[in-house]
This record gives sequence, C-alpha cells and structure tokens, in this order.
Amino acid sequence: MMNAFSEGITLAERSGLSPETLLDVLDLGAMSNGMFKLKGPAMLKNRYPSAFPLKHQQKDMRLALALGDENAVSMPVSAVANEAFKKARSMGLGNLDFSAVHETLKAPDHSS
Repeated sequence: MMNAFSEGITLAERSGLSPETLLDVLDLGAMSNGMFKLKGPAMLKNRYPSAFPLKHQQKDMRLALALGDENAVSMPVSAVANEAFKKARSMGLGNLDFSAVHETLKAPDHSS
C-alpha cells in the first residue's frame, strides 16, 4: 500500500499535478485511510520520522514471502514491494520510517 501511495505522489509531482491536492482528493474518496492522512504530508516534505522503521517492514515482508513460499501461495505484489524496501535499505534508509520507501522513486534506476 505504501509503495502504491508513493508511486501516486511521484506521478502527481512529475505530471505537474499538486501532490497536496492528491492528498486532499484521496482523503475525500473511497481510498481515504489514516495512513495516507498521517504519512502523506511528511512524505511531501521528504521527512520520515520513524514510527515503524523501514528495516523492520522489509524483514516482515521477507518473512511473509517465506511463509507464502512454504504454503505454495504466489505473492507477486508482495515480492515487488519487498524489492522496493530492499532498495531503500541499500540506500541507507533502514532506520527511517517505512514511508521512506518513497525515496526509492527519486533514485536513478540503473537496471535497464
């Protein structure tokens, strides 16, 4: 959920839409939720005070993927989300809040 939210903020910014307006619109619709309302404003300011460290989120993702593997449950969305959290950890963001995964969208991608 945090990865999709981060992509939406980045898409708004890069396409010339106000990310603040995006937060307002999300708060009014069916997608409204406390996490967006709580984390969004700080993310727009590139601030990630740790409520739940990113390194722990990535550990939890890894454990969930292992459990899925043990039980033959395909988890492609979780696997991709885990890769974003791993990238954030490799960028030295592990002690920041898990919302710091947003920073991975600002980093150059050299995979192509």
